[in-house]
Formats: sequence, C-alpha cells, structure tokens
Amino acid sequence: PPKPPLASHCNPGDTTNALNDGLLPRTSGDQNVPRMTWWDHQGTQEWVAYAFEQPRKLSYSEVYWFDDTGVGQCRVPTSWRLLWKDGEEWRPVEGEPAYGVAPDQFNRATFQPVTTPEIRLEVQLQPGLCGGILEWRVGE
Repeated sequence: PPKPPLASHCNPGDTTNALNDGLLPRTSGDQNVPRMTWWDHQGTQEWVAYAFEQPRKLSYSEVYWFDDTGVGQCRVPTSWRLLWKDGEEWRPVEGEPAYGVAPDQFNRATFQPVTTPEIRLEVQLQPGLCGGILEWRVGE
C-alpha cells in the first residue's frame, strides 16, 4: 500500500488521506468531502508531502484549496511552493511554475521534471488565518 501523506500539522477532525482520496469538491467551501487543514495554526508556514515507495518522475502538481469563507477561518494561502527531495536535501522545483491560489479550481504548477522519493508542498498561511487542501495531485 502507498504511504499515507505527511503534514507539518493536521487538525484531528481532518485527515491527510483527503489529499489523494480522489473525491473531488464542487467548490473550495465544499463541506461534503474530506479535507486536510492545518487548523488551528494561523499565519504560519506549513507543509504536506508525499513519500513514494519508489522514486517517481514528476513534472506537475495540482492543488485544490479549502476556503470556508463565511463559515470558518480557512482561506487560500498567501503563497506556496514545491520542494523535492534530492538525497538528504530539499530543493525547490525549477522552471518558473505558476503557484496559483484561486479558489474553486485546481491550481496547476508545471516544472522541470524531477525524479524523487518525496515531494513537499510548502505554504505560507495568511496572517491570522488558517488554510487547507481538498485534493492534491502530482504526476509526470
């Protein structure tokens, strides 16, 4: 079985398995699909990661942000970036990927291909606010 996704923090009421469960949200505020949030961390730098059984070649990432405006304190992040594990070091992906934070859609970032045992999505949460992810896809 694949390894469960990792996170710097995950709210006990949520699950890192939501990142790649294949259940697609209708909107960023969709409360009917599982989610991964960093609640109750606010304004911090956080991360999620996939560790693979075997190194995988990757060249894109798509993330669908959780944003419960009008209900709670989760918003799209201020910024994010992708890092890949090269030996013992974490390196940013190259190729000027577009790190979008638009709600209600997948935000796709393409980059120069890397072959890695682990990829990390690092976010900067908005000041005083939390954040989360409904689905995160990576591929070649």
